[in-house]
Amino acid sequence: MITSLRTLLAAVSLAVVGFAPTQAQAQAQDESNGVARFEDLSRAFRAVYESVAPAVVLVRTSGSMEQRLPRFHPPLDPQDGGEYSGIGSGVIVSPDGYILSNHHVIQNAESIEVILHDRRRLVAHIVGVDSLIDIALLKVDADDLPTAQLGISADLQIGDWVLAIGFPLDMGSTLTHGIISALGRQAEVIRDVYRIESFIQTNAVINPGNSGGPLLDLRGRVIGINTAISTKTGYFMGYGLAVPIDLAHEAMDDFLQFGRVVRGYLGIKMVEVDAQLVSREGLDLGVPRGVFVDSISENTPAARSTLARGDVLLAIDGQTVNESNQVQMLIYGRDPGESVVLRVLRNGEELDVVVVLGEREDDRVLARGRRRVEQLGLTVASLDAQRATELGFGVDVARELGLANNQHAVVVVDIDPRGPAALRGIHVDDIITEIDRSTVESPEEFVRFVSRLEVGESALFWFWRHEVGIDVRALPISGAR
Repeated sequence: MITSLRTLLAAVSLAVVGFAPTQAQAQAQDESNGVARFEDLSRAFRAVYESVAPAVVLVRTSGSMEQRLPRFHPPLDPQDGGEYSGIGSGVIVSPDGYILSNHHVIQNAESIEVILHDRRRLVAHIVGVDSLIDIALLKVDADDLPTAQLGISADLQIGDWVLAIGFPLDMGSTLTHGIISALGRQAEVIRDVYRIESFIQTNAVINPGNSGGPLLDLRGRVIGINTAISTKTGYFMGYGLAVPIDLAHEAMDDFLQFGRVVRGYLGIKMVEVDAQLVSREGLDLGVPRGVFVDSISENTPAARSTLARGDVLLAIDGQTVNESNQVQMLIYGRDPGESVVLRVLRNGEELDVVVVLGEREDDRVLARGRRRVEQLGLTVASLDAQRATELGFGVDVARELGLANNQHAVVVVDIDPRGPAALRGIHVDDIITEIDRSTVESPEEFVRFVSRLEVGESALFWFWRHEVGIDVRALPISGAR
């Protein structure tokens, strides 16, 4: 009986072994139900992260909380004993320490610290910013850093897989994935009347802290800089936005070559063409297309050409345009002095108009002012509420000095000890209130005032100092006219 039972168990065991799938059979089964394809995709995601994550950095800033952050940001909380700080991400694009990030991440920052993948903490300084596309280029003093390869965003298509790496909500390095949901998206998250928005839209999860980090293709190439999310809560709701890397690359090249952004300028106001506009303007268009030239500003490249109000802009150098941001993108990528051929529809006839691009006057003014401020040897920032309290610069003092309130003032945050400002007795924490009797209430206003001063002469800088009150110093103005 025992022998018969053993024989039966052995037979059952052999039968079970016979029915167990071999490794080859299991692999074939996985391939037939698609598991292998998903495993290949997982390996691709993993390879991108392992390759690029070392080049993605955490950006910490301290300074004014009155930063003009995009609307998607929730309120930032006080940290570190009452000092305020912000967080974002960045991506290293050269071994000697150049880092791409967002302008809004570092705007108004009094100090910028970059934390590398290997946990090193380095001080970063700003090489250049372009607020119109929300891009900043930073620099740290280091060599042999890991870098990310820059791709080409012009080649992207809706449906392409993308990956995002960054430091959302200050939780540590994070990888998310999705697809490109739309291209050329306008979202009005950049708060400037001259903003240039042509975002890559993605459903890859992006949250506050991701700003400035890379959006990547499946080969690990940077095809965008994560910038914003469309949301009602301040957190991810399915729509992430990234600046196309072609735009960011153009700005970065200008920073390195000219020290500022040098962009082409037409000088027109545009309206997208729809059925209502076709009817109202009596346009000879079978199907709404192109961009309507609504007005032309005086003393601009467009005004000096044969372009006219009412023209419908159809193409720029042969590239079709149907939205105003397409025009902005194409002109942004050109330099002042370059000629472009505009294909326009006028009175039912298509014709070519040649325009020699210029540079926006405001860009020249700000660039000149920044150079002069740098030559004075000081750095200024908006006066935030905490610093105003520490310095004893209250609302009553501000009103006595003709300022709207104590948060509409400019404070010196850094000074070159060998520069003209230091030699004339100006210190860190001095609050500049006037230049030649003109009230100053913001850093940009300060730069504009300095840009208008006469080269070779001295201007009177009025400032307020804690426990001293108002004083005045004459500073020599040097630099380009």
